[in-house]
Amino acid sequence: MSNRSTALVLSGGVALGSYQAGIYEALAQEPELSPAWIAASSAGTLNGALIAGTPAERRCEVLRSYWLRGPESVNALSFGITRHALNWASAMQSRLFGAAGHIQTLGPRLSFSSFYDLAPTVAFFRKTIDFGRLNSGDIRFTVATTDIETGDAVIFDTGKGDRVEIDHILASCGFLPEFAPVEIAGRLLGDGGLSINAPVEPVFDEFAGTYNTVIVADLFARDGARPVGLQASLARKNALIYGNQTWYRLEAWRRLWQRDLVEDRAAPAVLYLSYHPISGEAGPELIYDFSLASARDRWAEGFLDGRHAVAKVARGETEAGATTVVRRPKIEAAGADRIPAILAA
Repeated sequence: MSNRSTALVLSGGVALGSYQAGIYEALAQEPELSPAWIAASSAGTLNGALIAGTPAERRCEVLRSYWLRGPESVNALSFGITRHALNWASAMQSRLFGAAGHIQTLGPRLSFSSFYDLAPTVAFFRKTIDFGRLNSGDIRFTVATTDIETGDAVIFDTGKGDRVEIDHILASCGFLPEFAPVEIAGRLLGDGGLSINAPVEPVFDEFAGTYNTVIVADLFARDGARPVGLQASLARKNALIYGNQTWYRLEAWRRLWQRDLVEDRAAPAVLYLSYHPISGEAGPELIYDFSLASARDRWAEGFLDGRHAVAKVARGETEAGATTVVRRPKIEAAGADRIPAILAA
């Protein structure tokens, strides 16, 4: 496998991004699967920039510094409060007052631009990321945005000579009306999730005809339990909209590759990981729950899913031109003996 390459595709999903950080930590421990190329949108772009713009030995550290900085939750059992209620309170706090270190609310203005901005994130990124490194090609970095006027996906790719700066990252996170789009070179660009939430196309275009590996880390799972009640129905709707957006594009490529394989052409192997909401998530508002407890849980889920993906590759359970769904058995729920020490603390 030493002459093969791995690409990591990261979707958007606001506060769910800590799941992808956990996946990266698992992959980083396996040199053969450590990504040489990251293609990302929205929250995935935040993770991709932190990884590509930081020396290898510090990447997990800076991801922790960004995601694991929310407020400590009170002991729910001591006060007779359910975890679900605490997560909802966290999400509502973010909605009304912002989330420290991540987003801030905007006060009264003469004209509307967005409900929130990413000023705390920008400050952290300017302090943390080496944009020279990010654009050096050490890790190829591809950012997906959407032209708000035409609806077209607009891609910036350091592998094709584009330079990615903070404005490109902000544009990729410009999910209307919560976050404002950004004008770049005369085009008003918003969230990549408005067109291609998991930007697999740039990677697949170049990986066609190879036996490389593509790992897709989607923050919305298309599979899930039957919803009971309004909260669960709204959350399930969002997961289906975004999860299926990714899945059916993967299926279209799979059918194309299966035809190519008949003609003896190589095709990459795809591993598809997606975040299954853990018990107690704040229904449809889970993406605005930045609490430390939730971030830790999501990171742990990502780490375990990442290890499960690594094990599948090691056992030869992936196939050229096919998508392998990585879904851990329920018995492998997160436990202190399975998660990184930083998360078990």
